[in-house]
Amino acid sequence: MESSLRVVAITNCPAGIAHTYMVAEALEQKARQLGHTIRVETQGSSGVENRLSDAEIAAADYVILATGRGISNDDRQRFVGKKVYEIPISQALKNIDTIFPHLATQALTFTADNSVRLGKQEVVQGSVMSHLMAGVSAALPFVIGGGILVAIANMLVQMGLPYTDMAKGAPSFTWVVESIGYLGFTFMIPIMGAYIASSIADKPAFAPAFLVCYLANDKGLLGTQSGAGFLGAVVLGLAVGYFVLWFRKVRLGKALQPLLGSMLIPFVTLLLFGVLTYYLVGPFMSDVMSGLLHILNTIPPSMKLGAAFLVGAMLAFDMGGPINKTAWFFCFSLLEKQIYDWYAIVGVVALMPPMAAGIATYLAPKLFTAQEKSAASSAIVVGATVATEPAIPYALAAPLPMITANTLSGGITGMLVIAFGIKRLAPGLGIFDPLIGLMSPVGSFYLVLAVGLALNISLIILLKGFWLKRKTATQQENEHGHRTA
Repeated sequence: MESSLRVVAITNCPAGIAHTYMVAEALEQKARQLGHTIRVETQGSSGVENRLSDAEIAAADYVILATGRGISNDDRQRFVGKKVYEIPISQALKNIDTIFPHLATQALTFTADNSVRLGKQEVVQGSVMSHLMAGVSAALPFVIGGGILVAIANMLVQMGLPYTDMAKGAPSFTWVVESIGYLGFTFMIPIMGAYIASSIADKPAFAPAFLVCYLANDKGLLGTQSGAGFLGAVVLGLAVGYFVLWFRKVRLGKALQPLLGSMLIPFVTLLLFGVLTYYLVGPFMSDVMSGLLHILNTIPPSMKLGAAFLVGAMLAFDMGGPINKTAWFFCFSLLEKQIYDWYAIVGVVALMPPMAAGIATYLAPKLFTAQEKSAASSAIVVGATVATEPAIPYALAAPLPMITANTLSGGITGMLVIAFGIKRLAPGLGIFDPLIGLMSPVGSFYLVLAVGLALNISLIILLKGFWLKRKTATQQENEHGHRTA
């Protein structure tokens, strides 16, 4: 083995208190004794500390994983292609003398098995948007599960089953199912705030953010007309997260440091932000949400259609980019307030760019390359289940006509969704949403989707045909100019 090695390591244990830090210190001491350099990332009760950078991992000769609860798939992905030595943390201390000598013979090269990221990273890691999307990702299962249960309850009532709440005696089965479903909508807000904060500052921020976000949405406790909603979860999640991130930098010495994340940070943060939420943040954000809801409920029809055009156009413009995410976030945030028509725009417009591109490829094959033709069927099928990625290659190949067609048709379809009174309870399965009760009215959904697709396809064929003719004419002019020169 080489005389001097560059090593990186991760230590964690189930409790995240004693062994995590003891093994980290032991590895550092042993590395110094042997003349090696080492950086140890601890995943303890205070969350991730001394996080390894990509550059440090890339430069390392070996990776040591001394763990008691394993590492996440995201962490495994960081070490793909590296020589990794794994040891249970319970064995690390008593075998500390043998770890470094065994690196050359027992370290194995990590592969991408079970750790491949799905899709591309569309937001910068560590940015505010990445923290918001972490919160949204955590909230999605709550609203999906809850929305489907509410839809099932409504379908059962329409089929003739009785609906009786607790105020009228023994509750009916439909009421029980609906009530369980609405729990998903209730807890999606504190879960979102907790995961926003946790994305910023790890585990110590989770509990305080969850509790203050729940408080901010409890109208009974606050005595307000409305809860703080998604806006409150965003504000409180970010505030708690960055406060805890600063708090974690406090140094208390080896004896007390493990207590910082498990006791002091949750206690101080909950006390501070709990009081602030009760007296200031909760009532203020409640007033803001009440004002927003009042505007949405009293907006004149003409202005509402204009806003729907804007939302639809934004959703279709960059297919998962920041403009799309802004519009999606606005529509999704209203579900908790039981406002379902804006999210219906997402349910229709998100289907259109990939489906329209795929169908247009079959209707006007001369306008598309062989590669685009081979991907057409996949674009249609995947697009029908609300995944916009298949539309991106078509837009990159001809940005001006494709994005223009998508944006215009998306905006007009957004207006049609509002005009036809379509509602969507929760994220689902795209074109199958009406069949499982998540989108209604059923006929209006399929009619508006058909009209939107027809418009989108027509604009793609028209605009791309014109764009290709202009492109060909320009190339011929350039070639003619070169010959005459």
